[in-house]
Amino acid sequence: MLRTAPDLEVAIIGAGLGGIGAAIELRRAGIEQIAIFERADDIGGTWNANTYPGLTVDIPAHAYQFSYELNPEWRRTYASGSEVKAYVDHCAEKYEVRRLVRLDSEVAERQWDPANGWWRLTVNGEQVTARWVISAVGAFINPKPIEIPGVERFGGELLRSADWDHSVELTGKRIAIIGTGASAVQIVPIIAKQAARLDVYQRTAIWVGPKLDPPNPRPLRFLLRRVPAIERLLYRSLSAVVEAGLIGIVVRHDRFGWVTRIGGWLGRNLWYRQIRDPTTRRKLTPDYEIGCKRPIVSNSYLRAFNRDNVELVTAPIERITERGVRTVDGDEREVDVLICATGFRVAGDPANYRINPVRGRDGFDLAEHCARNRATSYHSVSVRGLPNHFFIFGPYGWVGAAWHQLVESASRHIIRVIEEAGRRQTPVVEVRRQLAEDWTADAVSRLGRSLWHVGNCAGARSYYFDHHGDTPFLRPTSARRALADAANFPLDAYEYRGLAAAPEPAAAMAGNVEPDG
Repeated sequence: MLRTAPDLEVAIIGAGLGGIGAAIELRRAGIEQIAIFERADDIGGTWNANTYPGLTVDIPAHAYQFSYELNPEWRRTYASGSEVKAYVDHCAEKYEVRRLVRLDSEVAERQWDPANGWWRLTVNGEQVTARWVISAVGAFINPKPIEIPGVERFGGELLRSADWDHSVELTGKRIAIIGTGASAVQIVPIIAKQAARLDVYQRTAIWVGPKLDPPNPRPLRFLLRRVPAIERLLYRSLSAVVEAGLIGIVVRHDRFGWVTRIGGWLGRNLWYRQIRDPTTRRKLTPDYEIGCKRPIVSNSYLRAFNRDNVELVTAPIERITERGVRTVDGDEREVDVLICATGFRVAGDPANYRINPVRGRDGFDLAEHCARNRATSYHSVSVRGLPNHFFIFGPYGWVGAAWHQLVESASRHIIRVIEEAGRRQTPVVEVRRQLAEDWTADAVSRLGRSLWHVGNCAGARSYYFDHHGDTPFLRPTSARRALADAANFPLDAYEYRGLAAAPEPAAAMAGNVEPDG
């Protein structure tokens, strides 16, 4: 049955930096009929879910903020997790979007309704309709399940980095931590000081560099408050430096590969020399180039392995027992507390969309699409087969120094499409197949000269590579270029249709439709 209007003009999924930032941009554009659905009990996304010991942002805080809401009050160069969470809260309050958030509201399913030209969302067992959907669930959507035999039988305390239980006492305990990624690098130095014994189980070594983390003294914070131009200069300068490292050197590895090679030499011959035991040092030193996995900064992680109560374990885990961890060499270490810092399912993982299905036009199923087809998007924002649906972080999405720059460029792209649909008075909008394919092909071509494709990344086990062997995490352009693209892409890259218009032909598969090939 046709209805005259949906419940909402725009439904945003996720109240982290992406969802809050998108809502701010929509309101600034005069779009008000918005709801933000958040499955957690508070806003903040990763900065609400993660509260583990030692949590900080991994780029300088003065680059980790929205360009229109610069914060002169960061206490250190690398802000703590609680400071970043307070910044999200501040933005939500100042720009009056917290009132739009519906907490404890998980969008279990998204289903396109072609008869009405809108989306039906299943939220807490009830249906909500929205003309437009913006997915702001982030790059790391769901924690990976702990797929180690026997973990359910462990008799001690089980902790996860993404859901830390602060009531668990760690002092004087025998502790094992599985994983050596970004979270573990921050956790290990803190709990090493508390534990009677700490076993660190490493599958893949990670590059760790020095962390230049001086405090921001009161006189500096006072100066930044009084002279906003200095804060803007600091933001732009730090953003440019971080972007040059994260994107410039990685993308133009054919030209700047010498930088990562020099960095690796300095790491092996200087920084990693702080590990006293040669065998431990060798095991902690990666055999792939810097940048294949995202490098981490820490002044205390490597030194933690000089402590008598900390031991690195590189033998593969066979199973978790009731009393501890057994490795394939038959060694079993009894522990009181087991910490799993085993990472997340990234945005392109089909498992995310089997948990929370997304079903678009003509039987298009996002889980099956991700499983069977190489990632394709238009400016990382739109995917063919999902009308009136946008991603803050889609295929080939990460741009700039910080998440905030991605949110700003994606939001402005989305707003232009919504406004154009209003001008044309058409209820249905979908990106054109050829435009999406052409834009993706250009991104893939640019990444062909990147570190991931011409460097030595064998053995890195990096989440930058998807299950097709592609690297759709990064957008190979600068943040400035992404913003310019958002302001100038041709609006005719999208089809604007009425309800009665027939879509372009779609090629059906069993259980899935891949629109136009």
